[in-house]
Amino acid sequence: MRILSNDGTEKLSPVTKWLADKTGLSDLLSPESLKSWQQEKLKAVIDYARHNTRFYSEKPGSETELSELPFTFPSDLAREPLAFLAIPPHEAARVTTLANSGTTALCKRIFFSSGDLARIKEFFTVGMSGIVDSGDKVQILISNETENSLARLLAESLVELGVKSEISGTIKDVHQAIEASRNADCLVGMPAEILYMSRTAPEMRPRSVLLTADITPQSAAQKIRDSWKCNVFTHYGHSEFGYGCAVDCGCHDGLHLRDADMLFEMIDSQTGKPVKPGKSGEITITTLSNEAMPLIRYRTGNIARMLTEPCRCGSLLHRLSAVEGRIQDSITVSGGNTINICQLDKMIFENSGVRCYNAIFHKKNNILMLIVDSETMIDKEELSASLPDELKIEVKYGVVDPFFQRQKRRIAI
Repeated sequence: MRILSNDGTEKLSPVTKWLADKTGLSDLLSPESLKSWQQEKLKAVIDYARHNTRFYSEKPGSETELSELPFTFPSDLAREPLAFLAIPPHEAARVTTLANSGTTALCKRIFFSSGDLARIKEFFTVGMSGIVDSGDKVQILISNETENSLARLLAESLVELGVKSEISGTIKDVHQAIEASRNADCLVGMPAEILYMSRTAPEMRPRSVLLTADITPQSAAQKIRDSWKCNVFTHYGHSEFGYGCAVDCGCHDGLHLRDADMLFEMIDSQTGKPVKPGKSGEITITTLSNEAMPLIRYRTGNIARMLTEPCRCGSLLHRLSAVEGRIQDSITVSGGNTINICQLDKMIFENSGVRCYNAIFHKKNNILMLIVDSETMIDKEELSASLPDELKIEVKYGVVDPFFQRQKRRIAI
């Protein structure tokens, strides 16, 4: 449950408390001691990967310094997933097939052992302990009821907290989502969908919301807070790592990282060199405890910043900023300038009347078509002034229910 100080403010993130126990560092946990602990874990991971996977056994050298190790790319995983498998295939407890985000039509296959799944649920329990209380009911508006699915793993993790949950499964429109969620204390769902629900049914009063499974525009999170008068949390996950990577605390001062199981870097996506703390870079992850499929310096394609100043909850450890975009989602317009959905979200969702919108880019004539679901008209001239001069903006108004076509938000081409 959430622990409050005498003045009502949130105390230390449960993730930081978990890290102190999980690493064995206890009261000695600090940025420096955590780095040393992770360095020792890294040596073991490199040795494990080189002795148990074909992909890493074929990598030359014996470096254990992280910055000297080669990167792993999603295309590597898509090209030959079995080369990453470190356990016999029959021992895999879950296999997930993902479409590759690159130019190849190959799919990525991700393997998890029973131990990997147990660690995922453990982190879910820790993260949710700062969001819900015993006796609460959680409505899970993502994934499905399949064994070891994201939703099932989350539901099972909530049992440890004395929390009931319901997985909505197939939802065809916002009204179905609202009816399923009316009696819930906490909602877990995608940012655009939850925002649309909050603008459609502002009378609802969940006590908390967890936004996940897509990039969260901060303007959208604030709109949900304002509409439902509830606490809104954000989560960063990645399918290749079992979904759970980081979650924010009640202070909403950055996302606390799953540092006991993963090592995070921020690198310049062009040069591959580390970026300075506080600067935007590509999130690159090395697993520290994965049994089935260890991944070393995996390039996620997501852009964020590493925050090193102390969190207002009292944690001294580094944290992840809000994700700022996906490299593969950037669209180049004439003149060499780029746009992406996160740029548009930041501007468009700041309009008080906007419930949702879709964006379509017509490359031939450099037109960005916006279909906007809004109670009021948006300022087209102000929007155009914030985008590349070469881009022509056209706006149409109509219903844009994100539940009609449930997927991560992107600019369509």
